[in-house]
Amino acid sequence: MRRALLLIALFSLGACKEAERSRRASSAARPASSAQPAEIAAALATLRTEEAAILARTDFARRPPSSRALGPNPYAIVGLTGAPWSNAASGVRYAALLRGDSRLVLLNDALAEVASLPAPRSPHSLAVAPGGRLYVVGELERRVARYVLRAGQVVEEAPIPAPSVTAPRAVAVDQRALVLADFGADALGALPLGAATAGEPPALAVDVPTCRGPFRLALGERFLGVLCLFDHALSLVERDDQGLPAREAARITHDGPFWGFSLLESQGGVLVALGGVEDRPLDRRDKVFGYVDSFVYLYRLEPGRPPSRLFAVNTSALGVLTPKVLKLEERDQGFRLTVFGYGSDKGLELRFDARGPAEPRVTVVPSIPGCSDAAPRASGFVCANPLLDAFVELAGVPVLHAARPPEPRDPNARERLGEALFFTNLMAPDASSDGRLSRFTCETCHFEGGTDGRVHHSGRDDIRVSTRPLFGLLNGAPHFSRAHDRDLTAVCHNEFTVANRGNPVDPWFTLRTDRFPFLASAGVVDSLIAPLDLRRALLAFLSRFSHEENPSAARTGSRFTDRELAGAHVFRERCAGCHAARLIATDPTTAVPFERWPERVLSPEGPIVWSRGEYARTGVLPYVDPKGTRIPSLRRLYLKRPYLTRGSAPTLGELLSAVRFSDGEFLHAGGEARGDMTALEPDERARLLDFLRLL
Repeated sequence: MRRALLLIALFSLGACKEAERSRRASSAARPASSAQPAEIAAALATLRTEEAAILARTDFARRPPSSRALGPNPYAIVGLTGAPWSNAASGVRYAALLRGDSRLVLLNDALAEVASLPAPRSPHSLAVAPGGRLYVVGELERRVARYVLRAGQVVEEAPIPAPSVTAPRAVAVDQRALVLADFGADALGALPLGAATAGEPPALAVDVPTCRGPFRLALGERFLGVLCLFDHALSLVERDDQGLPAREAARITHDGPFWGFSLLESQGGVLVALGGVEDRPLDRRDKVFGYVDSFVYLYRLEPGRPPSRLFAVNTSALGVLTPKVLKLEERDQGFRLTVFGYGSDKGLELRFDARGPAEPRVTVVPSIPGCSDAAPRASGFVCANPLLDAFVELAGVPVLHAARPPEPRDPNARERLGEALFFTNLMAPDASSDGRLSRFTCETCHFEGGTDGRVHHSGRDDIRVSTRPLFGLLNGAPHFSRAHDRDLTAVCHNEFTVANRGNPVDPWFTLRTDRFPFLASAGVVDSLIAPLDLRRALLAFLSRFSHEENPSAARTGSRFTDRELAGAHVFRERCAGCHAARLIATDPTTAVPFERWPERVLSPEGPIVWSRGEYARTGVLPYVDPKGTRIPSLRRLYLKRPYLTRGSAPTLGELLSAVRFSDGEFLHAGGEARGDMTALEPDERARLLDFLRLL
């Protein structure tokens, strides 16, 4: 499968080979690094001093979430071409979400802002109904906001309450129903659309279980598509007569995450295009990240039959990394799939006939890194781009339109370069996808900076480990399971080595920015960026890449409920010896006293790390180090699934059920448990669970 594309896309193949020759020639022409270990050590000592200064001046108790600290973050966009928008004198053509500003913005055809309205906090998704009404959900509010065009003005209507929702991540509507995906509760909610169009709408209940971590939705006439992060799955759900979710008709599951999809009902069945990682286990032999290329897949789903894969295209081989935006259309007695990669400056256009052999004809098209969503326009697409804080015309040479004028809190050029190093292929620009080698970005395993639910072999003995989020690293050292990265400087240096391992590339390289024109849009003006400055930029970004606000703690006031307070007492007694209530994991002077836990936990920052930065032996075998394993931070547990170093606890409930303890000893798993050890009582587990959800 990895070579199928090379046999069918002759024109694209020639272009790719030429690009690869140019890339390798550029690499070969670059002098090999003459830096000696002592020189590198001295450079890292400089960076370590700078990190210490950042750590000293950062007020972790009031550090804003990165989505609000790193610019407006245009995240989602839809076209507004039907009634009543097509008849509006306002010139509105698009609606989009600025996640960092928690705003809904309306844009004209030139992508200039026509109107701006408040949106639910941390907005993730918007949808437009056939009648023209807009629906928006934000992860921090238990409602669905509604907007409508009246007398040429967009106004906000009474919202649809959703009191049972935990973390609304996606919304979809059509002429029959509205559907919401709750990322925190692994469930769906839905309303018949007629009941939610006028007057005071009824409450929406979230009560339909689905796969773990639902974060994208798509509606067809007969089916609902649900993309789930932690299960690495696409769930296809039948709709009832009202258009509501009824039962799961099929599920596509891979060995690795999906990042985007497009659904098209056609010819009595359903076509589903999926963008994700290579469908095979991650291979860490020789410390190489193997078999994590980006792929695009096409499946056909027909009633009564299992899903049928029609093709799999290795997009990394064509220079398209982390494809999040996929648009599947029926065109000219066939089909067209347009793909844009978040991690690279190329897109793809695939044409195929699903009625016969579905091998696509592939064309590489210009793009720009950072597109998280796209809407069609007369020629090409317009994308929402949080990486560059812009709306981008994608038709030929990309044209950027700033989402808003820069503000003092927005990232500077160094931080933007660091963000690009994290989310694009800049960290390993000359990597190969030959054999088990892969072209990848940090986001391949850390979706939007979080995790992907994958448990993989570590490359050491028989040790398997789960992926951890990369938010909040500055005050969460030491890092990773073995705790060998004692600070963020070590992380920033070692990641260049890891990303390039297996390739004939010195990771202590100088970056030529003329190879990546998009960097000029990020404010990068230097023609060459030295190895230390690359690591300095990554450090600058990761230092501000803080955790998002916890939806379960997003409420008015700073008091725990009685059950949460009881759970806090259990946590203090049983857990805080390892998971210390500190603002900096390695600094005991930053400990937060128990009476201030409610204030800190329920603040938007939720800054407590819940770690003491040391090793512990807690029965999770095999240990990654003779001293045990690093004590992980417990911040934002809803984003980190499965749990424990080896990912052996799928849920927090299962994690707590396995706990055993005695005086001075605490085990998370039964590897070293004895008969005289005690389990948590059911009521203790329930109260503790209520508290853990707030972290």
